[in-house]
Amino acid sequence: MIGIGLLGHGVVGGGVAEILRNNRDSILERTGQDIGLAAVCDLRDFSHLPYASLFTRDAYAVTGNEDVQVVVECMGGIEPARSFVLDAIRHGKHVVTSNKALVADSGEEISRLAEERGVRFLYEASAGGGIPVIQPLRQCLAANRLNHIAGILNGTTNYILTRMRDGGVSFQAALKEAQQLGYAEQDPSADIQGDDARRKICILSHVAFGSPFDDSDIFTQGIAELSREDMLYARELGRAVKLLAVADLSGDGWRALVAPAMLPADHPLSSVNDVFNAVLVHGDMVDDVLFYGRGAGARPTASAIVGDLVDIALHPNDPPLCVEKRHLSKLPALGGMTRLFLRVLCPLEEKGAEVQRIFPGARLVRLDGPSFAGEFAVITEEGEEAALRACVDALPLPHGAVLRYASV
Repeated sequence: MIGIGLLGHGVVGGGVAEILRNNRDSILERTGQDIGLAAVCDLRDFSHLPYASLFTRDAYAVTGNEDVQVVVECMGGIEPARSFVLDAIRHGKHVVTSNKALVADSGEEISRLAEERGVRFLYEASAGGGIPVIQPLRQCLAANRLNHIAGILNGTTNYILTRMRDGGVSFQAALKEAQQLGYAEQDPSADIQGDDARRKICILSHVAFGSPFDDSDIFTQGIAELSREDMLYARELGRAVKLLAVADLSGDGWRALVAPAMLPADHPLSSVNDVFNAVLVHGDMVDDVLFYGRGAGARPTASAIVGDLVDIALHPNDPPLCVEKRHLSKLPALGGMTRLFLRVLCPLEEKGAEVQRIFPGARLVRLDGPSFAGEFAVITEEGEEAALRACVDALPLPHGAVLRYASV
């Protein structure tokens, strides 16, 4: 038997345990390997479970357990998860994790140690949740030079934006709904501020481009400033607002950013709604490829983790993760070309000419109705994003949130 040591028996960890127990026979038939729980670490009381005898409160009793061949980390956060994972690798254990914060922050260190010790470090669930994307990027699309990724990588924010656009509700009302449905945590800051998506695009950039694990200085703009009015403008313009994570390979450098964007109706990501996620990847041979599915939740995420366990069972001697080795520099996140959308909270008749001087060639839009009489929207011409945002920052007029307005 391949013994699994589980660190954390929460939503995701409990899902892993459920799959390993309920689908054990079918996994055995497909792989020829018996994969089962050997030890579980959690601080809570699970004495009611039929496998309660496997529980311990000492993580090191799992990472050093001789009956454990693979450690699955489902704790979340960077520490103490990092210390436990490194200890498991030092004991010769393979490691699988869904912990995006850990991978984005410490992936380089963990991968190096895994390579030194001849074990595997896999993290399919850390970037796409239940969507298989890392394995296809590194294997199925290996014939391509991948140069662009655009993704809706956070189901919570996608649900909120869908409700704001289609339901006409405010940001706060949509967030409350998401919390009541279990899509958002009581502290939703990592989702709505874009931190979750930032970590995921960092991981995908590493796999696709060979870039370092480094999510520092990735420009990140969340959705908390978006309003119902922004959505009404989007509907009038035939567009959908999505929180996009984007990464590009350019020469010997890479850049990434996370920001809300207005997508045209014919864009592949425009119709991705509710809690669903999607990743659009461009390769020089295959052109565009779209991965779509549920990006979070106990069973989808656990499914991706168990997929990594099956991979290890079938290929225990493969390298930790086959990623092209490159010495890539990080380019300024706002170096690309785009257009921007913003609402100016002043009457068009009074301030339109002033805005036109700052943004020559911009399109000015005003919606009908008394609630829009004191404002108008600006859609800039295409330009360097950093320069456009600098002009927005220097605009001596009150304005709302800034959204990217371009095909991605």
